[in-house]
Amino acid sequence: MKNKSIGIKDIAKHAGVSTGPVDKVLNNRGGVSLETRKRILQAIEELGYTPNILASRLKSAKKYAIAVLMPEATDDNPYWKEHLRGIQDITVELIPFGFEFDIFHFKQNDEGSYLQRTLEILEGTFDGVFMVPIFHNVTDRFISLLEEKGTHIIFFDTRNEFFNDIPFIGQHSQHSGGLAAELFQKCLIQDSEILIVNLTGKDDNHLHFANREKGFRDFFRDKGRNIKRYESNLENIKLIKQEINQLLKESPSIRGVFFTNGIHKVASLFKPSTNYILIGYDLIEQNIKYLEEGIIDFLISQRPYTQAHFGMKLFYDMLIKKEKVKKNNYLPIDIIMKSNRQYYNDFMA
Repeated sequence: MKNKSIGIKDIAKHAGVSTGPVDKVLNNRGGVSLETRKRILQAIEELGYTPNILASRLKSAKKYAIAVLMPEATDDNPYWKEHLRGIQDITVELIPFGFEFDIFHFKQNDEGSYLQRTLEILEGTFDGVFMVPIFHNVTDRFISLLEEKGTHIIFFDTRNEFFNDIPFIGQHSQHSGGLAAELFQKCLIQDSEILIVNLTGKDDNHLHFANREKGFRDFFRDKGRNIKRYESNLENIKLIKQEINQLLKESPSIRGVFFTNGIHKVASLFKPSTNYILIGYDLIEQNIKYLEEGIIDFLISQRPYTQAHFGMKLFYDMLIKKEKVKKNNYLPIDIIMKSNRQYYNDFMA
């Protein structure tokens, strides 16, 4: 028999006990003998009792403050817009349970901005921090101080391998690089060379991109594929295009180009008729344009909306349901092509 309207009195009657022991078992308090606890748990299972968490929350004045530390979305880097949409949507769902959210934006390549935001969070009182860990030294100190305060922490988008005990939600960077390599292996003849392009700002998340490249190279280990590499900062895009163009002219066997990031910065260098296979990351508007034009062949989506929406719900699991959260909450690695892009309209970036 399963009935969600079952209450404490029904459980007590079924177990042959008073309501007091039932209340203690449901709220995980002591003072109940092992035999009585066993009878109550059996009654709960047989009746199919499901606690009304919302009703119990409405009786409580307890609030849960969550700080969100994330890069700001810009016209040049719109990737973070979908994270924000995911956070806004889950906020509506979690407000009835006493959750309050405060978003702290920092400039992605500005360590000073990141530091300032961490200090602002430390000055407040938060039950949890949902954050993108980019600058290691600042993050190290920030995490230590949060843990001293007993603050729950969840990383999203970026996995920092120096903090393996902190739950993470996002893509497995190394496996995504391996997936890109497998696509090239299926699309290119053996004699074709592949160029890895790594475009990073001065203070970009280099570890994130390095893991993508590592997964890519690991796949091709012992496969005899010749791989070249180009790396540059993002200070002079015109010069970068010139250098990549020269490299392609000097190496006519290159038929595939893998961008660990920033493919939209230089995709205009290529034309649909040039017969290169291009693979990069993220369903941002600029990349969709090049995908539709047939310049970019494959985009790997990181599901930013899901990262934020599902990641914030993990605080509900920890603080309300008192459940232990998995350390690694890896999301599916989606391959987006021109032919299936329309089905990802609700999963932009």
